[in-house]
Amino acid sequence: MEAQSPRVADKASAALVLQRGHRALAFLLEAYQFAVDLGRPVWDFAVEIEDLRSLGLTKNDFRWLVCAGYVEHRREVDAEDDRARSFETEPELSFSKTTCFVLTEAGVAFVRGENLACQAAADASSPQELPAAHHQNGCRPVWDRDRQELRVGRVVVKQFKVPAANQERVLAAFEEEGWPIHIDDPLPPSPDQDPKRRLHDTINSLNRNQKCPLIRFVGDGTGQGVRWEFAPGAPDARER
Repeated sequence: MEAQSPRVADKASAALVLQRGHRALAFLLEAYQFAVDLGRPVWDFAVEIEDLRSLGLTKNDFRWLVCAGYVEHRREVDAEDDRARSFETEPELSFSKTTCFVLTEAGVAFVRGENLACQAAADASSPQELPAAHHQNGCRPVWDRDRQELRVGRVVVKQFKVPAANQERVLAAFEEEGWPIHIDDPLPPSPDQDPKRRLHDTINSLNRNQKCPLIRFVGDGTGQGVRWEFAPGAPDARER
């Protein structure tokens, strides 16, 4: 099937994909921008399929994005050189557990389009309209600095046994601001580190090693902010 140009892709279908997967698309855009900023191949920052599915995209969304020419996908394989990632091509509309995606130039234009910007702005500025998953039956996260614990209700989501300064700064910023859906990058400047890459790595670290994976942290698509959400299918913390 020939890829459609962004002008030809059906607007109604585009709206559905944007509505359902705007966070995943913003994550893809962030990965693309990291590669550009560092002068690296975009495949160095290819995003795994499970990350994108957890952010709202379905298999048919992936197929639509491929057919529209907005993403490319390959299967990641073990690399002979551990300093680089290695990929193999796979059937156009079939995906595996190791499938990874990157945005094409047309996809970058699509994600940066007005529809996604409006949706992201609405999420950030209208807490009364947040999806139900952000309310979790009235619970919100708590960062207990003294205990070094991130909790939801009585459930410990993550506990730090050794210092993790960047992660702790992000959690402290969310706690100080009352856990809004979005905050700006709270990490102080460091002359020997790229701020977008450092924030990206910090977000990944926040999502790793959770004792109870109730919360997911994601970039805001600009490399300059952080969002949080309850993980898909997260149980009611009050029942624990």
